[in-house]
Amino acid sequence: MRRTTEQSNIRPLNAAGKHHIAIEAQQAKYARYIHLRRRFLLGVFMIIVAVVAMVNFHKQYVKYTTTSAGLTETSKTLSTAKASHSDLKQEVKDLGDDSYLEKLVREKYMYTKNGETVFNIPN
Repeated sequence: MRRTTEQSNIRPLNAAGKHHIAIEAQQAKYARYIHLRRRFLLGVFMIIVAVVAMVNFHKQYVKYTTTSAGLTETSKTLSTAKASHSDLKQEVKDLGDDSYLEKLVREKYMYTKNGETVFNIPN
């Protein structure tokens, strides 16, 4: 559609033609306004979606890092518990042996055999 300007040699034939051209110009202006408004709303919507996505990503990242740190800590605790368990298992086996049991009671609880003399020597 062509727009007429004051410098153009083309003039409407009557008032109805001028009115028709004015209506078409007004409709074109309104269509541009609607188009710009839709583009603006689409841009705002895209920005909102991007912000929501970034917030969700950040929440998931924080959740992942805390879970990962907890997993590392739990793995360390598990390995120390396994080591302690194996030590305790060995001690239970050793407590079944009478000679080990005698040695343990003598060292830990300071027991002596009958007729035995104990000397305290400073370190």
